[in-house]
Amino acid sequence: MTARRVGVVRVGCVLCAVAALLLAIVAGNDLYFTGFPDSHLTDYDIAAETPKRVLMWVEWAFVAVFLLLAFAPVSAGVRTVGLFAGIVAVIAVAAVQWVGIPWYFITHLGLDNGIGG
Repeated sequence: MTARRVGVVRVGCVLCAVAALLLAIVAGNDLYFTGFPDSHLTDYDIAAETPKRVLMWVEWAFVAVFLLLAFAPVSAGVRTVGLFAGIVAVIAVAAVQWVGIPWYFITHLGLDNGIGG
């Protein structure tokens, strides 16, 4: 690989680390503001807390992995494959966080999420 391609892959790794950092911050805020403003915890809030917390820590781990890929002395091929595998994994984690958990606990299990009508 040329030096330019290696640089592009390193920048991609850093950008993915920033994206994973933002996802982790959003997940942390989701957990932090659970029950806001009246401190009422619904059945959904209680059941989904642990899976959301696990996914938040996985996203923090992705930050470290992407930074390691960007700056560790590994071959360009390993860095490129790691970048693409990491992107797929981050997308999968984000999909589970934003779609999978609410679908499973609210739609599939029918837990109350506090949204009335």
